[in-house]
Amino acid sequence: MKTTRLIFLSILLLSVLASCEKMDDFDLSGTVFIEDPYYPGLPIYSEWGYNTFGAYIDRKPFVSTTDDLPVKIIVNNDTLHLTLRGRMRGENVDLKISIKGPSPATYVELTELDNTTFNLKESGRAVALKIGNATTILNIIEGELVVKRVQRLYVDEESTRTIMSGYINLKTFLNNEPIAISHGRFDFGIGYENFYNY
Repeated sequence: MKTTRLIFLSILLLSVLASCEKMDDFDLSGTVFIEDPYYPGLPIYSEWGYNTFGAYIDRKPFVSTTDDLPVKIIVNNDTLHLTLRGRMRGENVDLKISIKGPSPATYVELTELDNTTFNLKESGRAVALKIGNATTILNIIEGELVVKRVQRLYVDEESTRTIMSGYINLKTFLNNEPIAISHGRFDFGIGYENFYNY
């Protein structure tokens, strides 16, 4: 009986040590993809800084990968450009959303966007879709970008990044045919490596 307990405790100790080693290796800029059981191929909606996004482009999943930064935010003058980079059926895809108005100077100031909805059809908005090497400026029928939650992430009492989470849906035309980008969700950690203001 004592031998069984000793073996059990040894296994438990090894498991704890292995999980601690994994925690030391955790990368805040890494991607954590947890598939949504209701929308196959897309990540779940989260607000934890999982560095994922996904949407259907006419039922085809367009999702972030572990190979590329899933998002870049570029602020230039008075316009914020949000570029989502991923893949759809093996092809590189970029969705770039430009919004005139918000112009945070640093990634910390992105918290100003908390609980904000942007109508993508309004003036001062532009959306471009790049599939492979072909870029199309989209003529939006209807659509919105919902920045549901923006929060700061602290590690050892120091602000290390800003977590931005929300939804995107829109209807547009591609190759003279109406399409929908639907069930879009994103959860990003924004920091030094993917925020630019110039």
